[in-house]
Amino acid sequence: MGTISAISSSASLSASAASQLMSDVAFSTTINGKTYNADVTYSNGEYMADDSNLSGAEATGASVQAAENNLSTRIQVIA
Repeated sequence: MGTISAISSSASLSASAASQLMSDVAFSTTINGKTYNADVTYSNGEYMADDSNLSGAEATGASVQAAENNLSTRIQVIA
């Protein structure tokens, strides 16, 4: 009979690494009839949303949703 080795110790992620993996997401928003595509990433304790196709379209937030909302507001100002 074989043995089953524990893989949890070698495959475990820190809470911040797991959070980062789960929060690298894409989203889209429509403002004044135009759709903007953006990404949200997690780094250094904050979420950053940005649309690389629109200069100045960057915003941060304490959560994914907050970063998305802040970026939508930012796009309304600069677009």
